[in-house]
Amino acid sequence: MQKLTTDKIRRIAASLKPFRGVLYFLGLLFFFHFSWKIAIDGDMEGDSIYFFGKDITPAWFHAACLWLTSAAAWFIRLLPGTQDLVGEPVALYFPGGGIRILIVWGCTGIKQMLIFAGVILFYRGPFLKKLWYIPLGCAVLTIYNVIRIGLIAVFTRGYPERFDSLHDGIFRYIYYTVVFLLWVYWEEVIVRKATVKTRKNKQNA
Repeated sequence: MQKLTTDKIRRIAASLKPFRGVLYFLGLLFFFHFSWKIAIDGDMEGDSIYFFGKDITPAWFHAACLWLTSAAAWFIRLLPGTQDLVGEPVALYFPGGGIRILIVWGCTGIKQMLIFAGVILFYRGPFLKKLWYIPLGCAVLTIYNVIRIGLIAVFTRGYPERFDSLHDGIFRYIYYTVVFLLWVYWEEVIVRKATVKTRKNKQNA
């Protein structure tokens, strides 16, 4: 009976082996996601960030919100028929109808960037390459965030009821899809090349 159980466990482990990387990625993703939920109890719609009750709001927070608002406004005005966009220091809206989008700390993408950085940092792969890949990935996430905010403003113009489904639904799922694709590139390109190189060096040694 014990042997049967052991064999069954081995068969299950063998069947999951091709998905080991994905499972490890998901494990890290959920770990950092729920760690954030537990540790960071600041109001996502407010101006302060709290770590276990202590205010850790960085000095650059307001500057980041100002920059993000300006960048999103620039992107929006690249689209046709959007020149009447009103851009306040940390808010965007169309006077002809829509929703006033306030840029707060929850909009900055800090959470997603920290989760991405944590996943890559604790995933396998050459450490020195992580030093440039993590900032590069955060830059990609920042570009997506600018586009996300801009499109939410455009798509809710005249249809404010769309905000929740776009902000809390579609674009949030795309956010984590981008994180996943960045991990896929890390795993399938960078880690694989490093593994092949290591094997060749061992064979030539």
